[in-house]
Amino acid sequence: MNNALELQKETLISFTDVPKLLPKRRGKKVHYSTIYRWATKGARGRILESQLIGGIRYTSIPALNRFLGTTTVQEGENHEAAALRRLMYGEGA
Repeated sequence: MNNALELQKETLISFTDVPKLLPKRRGKKVHYSTIYRWATKGARGRILESQLIGGIRYTSIPALNRFLGTTTVQEGENHEAAALRRLMYGEGA
């Protein structure tokens, strides 16, 4: 399926808001440039779905969940995916 079409059906969030949604790593927030790198170069062969609208790059929580779910080591769910799952489904922290 076309990634742009999928994102159009989802609520978009700007890249600058994404670090606020992810848990801290070593006491620091994930940097904005990391999110940008995920969308341009990817991680583990997967690229974060995004759209450029009016000079601002956007993604969505479901797109983040898809991206993190495919880049996670098979040993178990990573912290970012777990946090996004809680956000999406309203589960307690």
